Amino acid sequence: MFAAGFLILAGNISYAQIPKDTLKYYEWEEVHNADPDTIYAVDFTREKMGDIPEKLFQFEHLKGLKLTKNKLEDLPESFKELEDLRFLYLDKNDFTYFPSQVFHLNNLVYLDLSRNRMGSIPKGIKNLKKLKYLDVWDNRFTKIDPAFSELQQLEYIDLRGTTFSPSFVEKWTKAFPNATVEFDSPCDCLE
Repeated sequence: MFAAGFLILAGNISYAQIPKDTLKYYEWEEVHNADPDTIYAVDFTREKMGDIPEKLFQFEHLKGLKLTKNKLEDLPESFKELEDLRFLYLDKNDFTYFPSQVFHLNNLVYLDLSRNRMGSIPKGIKNLKKLKYLDVWDNRFTKIDPAFSELQQLEYIDLRGTTFSPSFVEKWTKAFPNATVEFDSPCDCLE
């Protein structure tokens, strides 16, 4: 019974529910000397950065930030200052824990932390009350804090890339009845 329900859920994915990022992204070379009040989205994709330039935080009105495919292991405390951020891409980095600075970004609707090495989704996730899309595919999760289930506004959650037990998959699928929740096939070997 559960397996059939799970297959139906996984088969009814509607990508129309994913928030659309229509921002115009500029590369750092284009904006690092620009007027901070005129730039709303910056793309640092594939810059091989281990740290974020402090000068980025003068762009107080950023709505989008792409930090994909870098070497980031953590975020500076000043990251909390990016209060207008709506779209954040931290995928393909070296995070081993969920960066707590993200929990202060109250306007975030789209968060991609896929393809890192995080082991848990901590309690602080509950602060992201506007989050609609969460991609944490291909991490190393062993724990998800129960507070995660408070985010009933979520519409799409991708937890693929880690094998979980059938009871774990069922628990978290039921916790979000109005969202598309994606998992890899569960394994009875983990019960």
